[in-house]
Amino acid sequence: MIVKKSKSIQHSIGVASRRTGLKPDVIRAWEKRFGAVEPGRTSTNRRFYTDEQVERLLLLRQATLAGRQISQVAGLTTEELRDLADKDREALSRVPRPGGYGPPVGESDQLSTCLQAIEELDSQSLRDQLEKAAAAMPQRKLFEELIVPLVERIGCLWEEGSIRIVHEHMATAAIRAFLENLQAGAHADEGAPWIVIGVPLRQTHEIGALMACNTAASEGWRITYLGQGLSAEEFAAAAVQKQASAVALSVVYPVDDPYLPAEFKKLRRLLGEEVEIIVGGRGSAGYMDALEEISARVALSAEDFQKILRSIRN
Repeated sequence: MIVKKSKSIQHSIGVASRRTGLKPDVIRAWEKRFGAVEPGRTSTNRRFYTDEQVERLLLLRQATLAGRQISQVAGLTTEELRDLADKDREALSRVPRPGGYGPPVGESDQLSTCLQAIEELDSQSLRDQLEKAAAAMPQRKLFEELIVPLVERIGCLWEEGSIRIVHEHMATAAIRAFLENLQAGAHADEGAPWIVIGVPLRQTHEIGALMACNTAASEGWRITYLGQGLSAEEFAAAAVQKQASAVALSVVYPVDDPYLPAEFKKLRRLLGEEVEIIVGGRGSAGYMDALEEISARVALSAEDFQKILRSIRN
């Protein structure tokens, strides 16, 4: 009897997304910036993934949900990722979990408490927890260890169906109000440089831009915040009017907008070379070629953004 060798099944990015729980833009960003996997290409240049690559993406997602940064685990072999997942499951089995809403391994008590407030649609409790955290830790640590993981966890829970869109909207409103209040306490000197901050056209999510405002305020900059959905012309007009030293854009989703690179290039033409362009947010990895072309500075964390602001002033 002749047994035919089975052919490796090719999965589209949509199938890989559904099997792993990762959004397609996240998969693309992990590929481009961290080399997480190297998908094949069809004759029409569409990505496809093997079973082994889908498993690897799933293992990487499990590692990040356990509290690790993708940059820390993307270089591990698949076998090392399997071993890591086994160890995480073993550790998790020894950790008490609150009923129905237990945190992944590595999730802090503060993060768990904030998520519980979101599940209960208790915006006041969420604001109280954020204010307690702000009083207990430096701002950069607050952003990197609580606000950013919280926003990412909310997105994961909504995608999994664990929370409704109403929970996400309530949480976003509470976090926005908290960040705006946090910034209100900062005061810049009259001679401090101006920075224009906002979210470009067709991009969604402004929490990252609001965190950038807080970081800039803590560094003594004067800030003009423009909100979200503005064109390159509007950012340039604001920068010219305020004689700004820098324009900072937050890019989160989508990471594959075919029109955004042209917006970046237009902004550089309108600003000239004298004004710095800073682009941050987890979606920025999807536009690295365009950002390099316009000599933009890329901030992948609050620490990166802080260092860039200091270097501009110096």
